[in-house]
Amino acid sequence: MKVGLNFMGAEGLFDGALGPVLETVTKADRMGVDLISTCDHLGFNAAVHAERRRTHGFPYGLEQPWIEPISFLSAVAAVTKHARLSVFVLVAPLRPPLLLAKQLATLDVLSGGRVTMCLGVGWQKAEFDANNIPFEGRFGYLEELVLACRALWGGAPASFHGKQINFDDFHALPFPVQGARLPLLLGFAPTDRNFERIARVGDGWAVNPAGLGEFAERVAALKSITAAHGRDPETLEIEIQFAPIRKIDDTIDYAASAEAAVQWAKAGATTLSPLLISFCKETKEIDGFLNWVMELKRRLG
Repeated sequence: MKVGLNFMGAEGLFDGALGPVLETVTKADRMGVDLISTCDHLGFNAAVHAERRRTHGFPYGLEQPWIEPISFLSAVAAVTKHARLSVFVLVAPLRPPLLLAKQLATLDVLSGGRVTMCLGVGWQKAEFDANNIPFEGRFGYLEELVLACRALWGGAPASFHGKQINFDDFHALPFPVQGARLPLLLGFAPTDRNFERIARVGDGWAVNPAGLGEFAERVAALKSITAAHGRDPETLEIEIQFAPIRKIDDTIDYAASAEAAVQWAKAGATTLSPLLISFCKETKEIDGFLNWVMELKRRLG
């Protein structure tokens, strides 16, 4: 069982400075955190963003800076030694296939083979429109992206022929330290159709917190579908990013939050990644939070 930390927006605790965030990342790595992650969006249409806030409780304001995640993780790679590196989730279809493969391979080299990436398809059509990238068909395109990346990572020359991605006799170095099996989790809603996609091309499931109510049932479905594809379901990685449970006075109920994490682990989660800024509103709270995370790791075993 692994415990991670998501540092999305953590610079807000330090008046926008990223240096102290990296110092905190280094401390977490030394304490034994298993995974360091952040989140991804390239930008927002204001009206669409407001609607998402209203209908889905999207937690980030329009003024929130979104540090480009692979750049951030490259800095993290330089100041850490043990934790794996991830994005929860990278909106992969917004990156051209050769660029995506190059970014992830380079990050894997810089980190000494510590990348476990979560890929998704996004929800904001305006973000795709602004990049002149089709929004429709993005689920199937993501499958092609995964397969194309694995072809490029597996050796040179590489060839791949799909509906939208095609190349022959192509050399794209460096290769990831982990090679073509660099772990790729897919951040999808918990439908059988999406689980079929994970079973075909993914190494696991990045779980949207909105789907946690039926988590145990859906983990069982994912494992059944994976087995039907001739794969060992016990090799799947299942990551949950989570916020705290709060008391009636809006303070954090750490005991209840830890117990919820224990129940997710029993139901099949393999990595639990609390979002730092949902637990800490001031810098003085960070050390106590890190200690709670490590106690949770010890409890989960």
